[in-house]
Amino acid sequence: MRDREPSDAKIRVQGIGKFFDMRTKGDTGRVHALDDVDLTIGRNEFLTIIGPSGCGKTTLLRIIASLTPPDTGQVLVDGTPVAAPTPERAMVFQSFGLFPWKTVLDNVRFPLKIRKMPDQESTDIAMTYLRKVGLEQFAGSHPHQLSGGMQQRVGLARALATDPDILLMDEPFGAIDAQTRELMQEELMRLWQDSGKTVVFVTHDLDEAVLLADRVLLLSRSPGRVRALIPVDLPRPRWDYDVRAHRDFTDIRSQLWGMLRDDLINQRGQEAKADVT
Repeated sequence: MRDREPSDAKIRVQGIGKFFDMRTKGDTGRVHALDDVDLTIGRNEFLTIIGPSGCGKTTLLRIIASLTPPDTGQVLVDGTPVAAPTPERAMVFQSFGLFPWKTVLDNVRFPLKIRKMPDQESTDIAMTYLRKVGLEQFAGSHPHQLSGGMQQRVGLARALATDPDILLMDEPFGAIDAQTRELMQEELMRLWQDSGKTVVFVTHDLDEAVLLADRVLLLSRSPGRVRALIPVDLPRPRWDYDVRAHRDFTDIRSQLWGMLRDDLINQRGQEAKADVT
């Protein structure tokens, strides 16, 4: 299955490499996290990223967000190199990152207030996005009064309230139960289709990667390189039929698992040899 280069590029990742210094038992060394990653992400595309643990998925996402600087290469948004965070790129983390002393409304309003937006305008925008994620009635509640899934929806509303062109999501549903996760996946697909934003979504879950994506990026084991870019030509919307029963879904998942399984087996084999020596 061949990758299709997006005709309307939103993000270009060019020659990205990243090293981290590491200390182990008093020794110093360098970990090669990413190596020569080239990637073009289309405008309004939903790209998911998978790969073995430690392959640099989150590092790549943070580099796209300009939260972590690359050692080599550059990221371009709309053809312009970026090196610092900008409002057009919003990040959603696995940890909810909510302020426990603030109400739900004030959590969503927070980035708008940072921009010195007038109170009424920021309130109106925050309430709009709380309605979109079904939490309008909890605007006056505090995070500890909400379930994990509801807290994640607050985090999503907060990211969307800034109206970013690009939504960067690092395993945002990893800490919630399976049933809530499926509801959140559906909610995210609806919000994405309504907004037309570009989404880059890191996950460990193969089913989730295929379900959500226009394309799936598979990174190799460390150092992370582009192992494959697989298009997902499944009909949308994907919440009004049993997408997991679709033949193409199972074929794509099987293709990805075959490559990922090979990497995992090779990685464990090398770790076992290292333990012996």
